[in-house]
Amino acid sequence: MNETKKKNAILDIDLKDIALLLLKRLWLIIIVFTLFFSYRWFFIEQKKTPTYTATASMYVTNSDAKKYSYNTSDTYNATNLIKTCGVAMNSNYARQLIADKLNQNEELLVEEYAEQGVTYTPEKYSITNIGQVSVESIEETEVMQISVTTNDKDSSVKICNAILDVVPDMLKDRIKVGAAEVLDRAGTYIIGNRPNMRQTILFGAIGAAGMAVLIVVAYLLDNRIKSKEELTDQYGIPVLSEIPNFNTKSKERYTTYYEHR
Repeated sequence: MNETKKKNAILDIDLKDIALLLLKRLWLIIIVFTLFFSYRWFFIEQKKTPTYTATASMYVTNSDAKKYSYNTSDTYNATNLIKTCGVAMNSNYARQLIADKLNQNEELLVEEYAEQGVTYTPEKYSITNIGQVSVESIEETEVMQISVTTNDKDSSVKICNAILDVVPDMLKDRIKVGAAEVLDRAGTYIIGNRPNMRQTILFGAIGAAGMAVLIVVAYLLDNRIKSKEELTDQYGIPVLSEIPNFNTKSKERYTTYYEHR
């Protein structure tokens, strides 16, 4: 029983020493946290270019005939048609149609602003600045969601709405099957790829935790005698005398030498 108590006491002392050691080295842990935080924030997060994603939706059928009854095969065919449409909308032919439609819309805006006595500078679109276009079926239904991601919020909305006008022509003239009707036009956007403060703090915390682990490991690997209690408690060796440490301050001069090594 006494041996168990002694071991527990030693363990408590070790944990206390580790806590005090980390407290004494807190300045080093803070420096490492600051370095990791600064690197992540200024060299990674701050260099991110925000993106803007606009979405719209259409109802797609696998034929242009009116349906008077529901059939599961219609949904299956429509979802496959949406996949085909998604691939086709990223072709150069489709992107050129989208660019032409956008340029037409820009010219209309010039005329509208001119009637109001305002000068409007139109954007020039081509297949290279359409942005990232994705088309998918919402939950494997006949509803198609169109998403456009660019570096400009207004362009994302304009391109997305232009695609709504191009899809029916693509189905009719190129895919030769199906029809599509607009459900929701794009009006808002979602901002993505922004600097992430939470990830930056986490990155700094990982660096600080790694530094703390290194400090503890270095402490545990240090097999030097750090106090007279280690001699008496662990080895049963009596301490007959102590050597004062004259390198410390005057009020601490008579602490033992090995306590400051």
